[in-house]
Amino acid sequence: MNPPKLSHLIYSSDATPGLESPDLKGILEKARVKNAEKLITGMLLHTEGSFFQVLEGEESALLQLFAVISSDSRHTRVTKIIQEPIANRSFGEWTMAFSDIDSDELEGIPGGNDFFQDGESFSNLKAGRAKKLLAAFASGRWRARLDGGAE
Repeated sequence: MNPPKLSHLIYSSDATPGLESPDLKGILEKARVKNAEKLITGMLLHTEGSFFQVLEGEESALLQLFAVISSDSRHTRVTKIIQEPIANRSFGEWTMAFSDIDSDELEGIPGGNDFFQDGESFSNLKAGRAKKLLAAFASGRWRARLDGGAE
């Protein structure tokens, strides 16, 4: 039997007003358990009410999860940026790593301004820039800033 083919699904969204960091951490704790059961790995960045998430796993599991996220009232402007097959996981050791970055911290991360100039949110990222951000993480850039790595 062939192993399932891996894909990644990268999306951005905005949080509804009032969703704070403690809320996010609680949501992530539950999501990590569900993601581990479905063999989904990835990472989530959050800044100024905007999310950028990379999900990795079997395509049908990713599509099911994305449908849940898209219908979650805590998300607005949910935008699928990339969905494609991958040879290997970039975040295979993580059930879902997370970083909540404020604008001051973002300025202090080498390369942060490569992606977020003049208050641009993750919702404005297109496929090319999303791939550059993903490559930056895959090569180790910013990885140390993520909370909840290997689980």
